[in-house]
Amino acid sequence: MLDQRDWSVPDWIVLPGGNLGNASAFGKALRELCQLGFIAKTPRLAIVQAEGAAPFYDFVRRGGDFRSVEHPETLATAIKIGDPVSWPKALREVRHFDGIVEAVSEQEIADAKAVIGKSGIGCEPASAATLAGIRRLTNVGTIPADADVVAVLTGNVLKDPDYIYRYHTGELETTAGTRIKPTFGNSPVVVPNDADAIANLLGE
Repeated sequence: MLDQRDWSVPDWIVLPGGNLGNASAFGKALRELCQLGFIAKTPRLAIVQAEGAAPFYDFVRRGGDFRSVEHPETLATAIKIGDPVSWPKALREVRHFDGIVEAVSEQEIADAKAVIGKSGIGCEPASAATLAGIRRLTNVGTIPADADVVAVLTGNVLKDPDYIYRYHTGELETTAGTRIKPTFGNSPVVVPNDADAIANLLGE
């Protein structure tokens, strides 16, 4: 990532939080890069969880003992983890990098995924939690509007392909049965099973 950025360190790196191994790995890498002199400063870290599967968020906000979520509930399957094994390592990195942990709703995740899709990037819902978290943290002023932010997308669009169709057709529901509004919906267009008809549509 830093090589792609010509070794310019961002202000923030934002990650989805499931088992939390990615957060601990990023932190370890950044500390070592700084120790070895590859970078002169380090970014802040933000970890974003889904509200229905947010034991790490709850722990950081509440304190006390870490409590797992027995029945995590989220459509973002890659972060549907109620007892993340790497939470102690992730906590160390959050503290070291003056980080923050946030949780976002299913509606926020779905809308963020649609915005990412409009940009031509295919990701699965858990990855979209990253953008949803950035939007929330920017709205409350935690991340300044002019900050240099890297959003890490960890999973391909093909991981949950049905999610896309259900969102854009208005059929997507949370695990509790609540309908998710397709704020950025792009309804599919039905055409005949005919190559010329399809070519004409694409030409338009």
